[in-house]
Amino acid sequence: MNQHTATSPPGPAPEAGPGPLAGDADGAQSAPGAKGTQDAQSAKGTQDAQDAQDAGRPAGGPDPAATTGSPPDEAPAPGAWEAIEQLFSLAPHLRSGRANVMGDTRVSGDVVAGDKRVDVHLHGGPPSRLHSVGPLPAAELAHLAATFAPSRRYDELYAELVLRRVLVLRGRSGTGRRTAAVRMLLQAARTSGEVIALDPGTEPADFADHVRPGGAHVVVDPVTGPDGPLRDVHLHAVHRRLGAEGLFVVVTGSAVEDVTTHDWEPPPATEITRAHLLHALQQSGPEPASGGATVSERARCLLELDVSVAYLSAGPSPREAVGFARLLAARAAGRCGDEELSRYGRVSAEETAGRWFAGGGPEEGVSLRDKAFLISLAVFDGLPYPLVAELGDRLHLRLLGVEEPGRPAGHPVFAASPAERLALARAEEYPDETDTPWGRLPERVVAFRDGSLWNTVLCHVWTSHPAVRGPLLAWLDSLVADRRVTVRLRAAVASGVLAAADFGHAHDAFLDRWGSSPRPAERQLAAWSLYTAAEHGMDTAVRRLLSQWSGRPDPARRWTVARSYALLGGATATSALRDIERMAASGPEPDPLLRAAYEQTLEALLQGPAAVTVLERLVRWYGSRGPLRALAAQGFLRGARRRVRGEGPGGALWPRLLWLAEHDTATRQFAVVMWRLLLNDRERRDAARDELVRWVRCADHASTRAARGRLFTGPPYEEEPDPPGAVSDVESALCRLLPLLVETGNDRERLDFLLRRYEPPAGADGATAARLRDALAGEPPARSAPHR
Repeated sequence: MNQHTATSPPGPAPEAGPGPLAGDADGAQSAPGAKGTQDAQSAKGTQDAQDAQDAGRPAGGPDPAATTGSPPDEAPAPGAWEAIEQLFSLAPHLRSGRANVMGDTRVSGDVVAGDKRVDVHLHGGPPSRLHSVGPLPAAELAHLAATFAPSRRYDELYAELVLRRVLVLRGRSGTGRRTAAVRMLLQAARTSGEVIALDPGTEPADFADHVRPGGAHVVVDPVTGPDGPLRDVHLHAVHRRLGAEGLFVVVTGSAVEDVTTHDWEPPPATEITRAHLLHALQQSGPEPASGGATVSERARCLLELDVSVAYLSAGPSPREAVGFARLLAARAAGRCGDEELSRYGRVSAEETAGRWFAGGGPEEGVSLRDKAFLISLAVFDGLPYPLVAELGDRLHLRLLGVEEPGRPAGHPVFAASPAERLALARAEEYPDETDTPWGRLPERVVAFRDGSLWNTVLCHVWTSHPAVRGPLLAWLDSLVADRRVTVRLRAAVASGVLAAADFGHAHDAFLDRWGSSPRPAERQLAAWSLYTAAEHGMDTAVRRLLSQWSGRPDPARRWTVARSYALLGGATATSALRDIERMAASGPEPDPLLRAAYEQTLEALLQGPAAVTVLERLVRWYGSRGPLRALAAQGFLRGARRRVRGEGPGGALWPRLLWLAEHDTATRQFAVVMWRLLLNDRERRDAARDELVRWVRCADHASTRAARGRLFTGPPYEEEPDPPGAVSDVESALCRLLPLLVETGNDRERLDFLLRRYEPPAGADGATAARLRDALAGEPPARSAPHR
């Protein structure tokens, strides 16, 4: 992405799919959660029906191109956008422990009500390293400045940065290295107060082309390798480009050659916890039960609790120390007690998992069948108990084959009661609703109370008990062949967690096999798994693997690369566009399935914060000859069809690209260029006109709804037999956009002809097309209807 892509304009989020992806303790944004997709279901149904009618296929069905190559008895691979929706709706536990504001999607709570919500928000698993790129949000910078814990090492590195203007900071993920780098840049760049994050997929040789003179920049874990290492010559080029006032920090966890690096050492966990706790207590205000104690005194008392001393003395990571500070603030407010404090953190979760799966000790009474249930619960956390128990029993049979190979297959029909099993698992059952072909139906689901346990259990079993790997992989292989999409997807997510724990073994065991499979459904499993691995800290390895696969002529691997980038979203836009360009422009002519995968990835990227970067690249591709021109056209037209629900209750449906163009100048500039190019292309102008008509129809629907709202919102008994037509915000935005598409008199005449031939939908009065014609002719624009 270029620097416009870092942040999307504030406003409504796409109906579903990833925005900026989640962040670790160093503070990044997260993708939409499951409830974000539920809020959009009503709009999605309307859009699916309209799009299906326009495309001549049944509503809600997979893209025909996505089903090509699937055997008749196999469930077809979903389209890219459907795969995104499935991931975030069927695996909401991926979002546990994240902030309530997830990228562009704002949700009111987690998927679980009651006490579970506090546990989920405070007891997260390993947060993502898929940071947002571009200018970092002001709120993030302000929070970082207020909570940063200084140290002598930080002061030394800050002095080095001020002197050299360019710094390579080396440290392990989760040690606060990115936080320290951003704090240095923020402190040194006092005049601008802006820090810009570069896309890690940017080639080191191109760093100088992506920095702004005088600006403060950071890049975390750039994708380097033997073919593209980071060299001093690259840093010298950056230094020359930055000028006397610019700043640039490279944060890396690996050793580099021919470059001077500086190792990062985090401050003690107690100091990090104190800094964040003081800020949280200041923000919450005085507590009635504090007896007039100052914020510093209250913080000192909390840090001197026995449970606090015990936890902090264990040396938690900075990321965990930050979470513990939030939990201490919750205790001060009376929202949790010492029990929650004592079981907080990955260390306690690991100890719990160790006791469950140990051969002896106080928990040696845990039967092999219950251990299989615990693993199944880790995979299917948040799903109904019968499903968890059924699939756990299947795993139990495979484990028995290893533990007692001579024993006949089988086990008792009746096991421990659900209550006993849930007590053992420290899990709870709660009511929920599920979307089914028969509507939303109530059900009771089970989940760990501690939101970090599901992935801790998987990692512990995978890394601490090698004998389990064989039967566990065989079990997962059977699950990914299940016809139920929930089971397949959860198995892929669990496989991604295992890949994050041991990427090399996972690559050889299943990733390479799935990614190169002739069956699209299996390749989709690889994409889901790679996304999960990236979310759990393997983003650099995942980027490298996708880059390698994109350089091979194998169509199956290239398909998997495209699908993976569609899931990874805006945080990988630069890498995605680079690899898609290379794949589309080299190698054999892609078949319809592969071509559709490229187009759908561009469609998905156009819905997120990388829209400006994608549009800019599409304009460039369209100016070239060959396959890139066709790909740019199809990707843009696919993206133009996506809809987003406007702000406020009952907001109108907007074309997503129209909404972005209305709220962001750069998006509008590139969108206008693409519309002009397509409308003047003899081969593609008909398709472009069809999409533009859909925008007009969308504006017509919105204005018709607004007019009906005005008809029924007047004072009682006030008669207005002929209420004036209301002009929606969608129509007003289109009135402002259409004149920008005109460069010549012929352009105006063609658009006017299109509007004259426009047939309004049922129930509309056709006034929208007339007003759009007036705007095209230069008449004063109509005034928007007020928001209600």
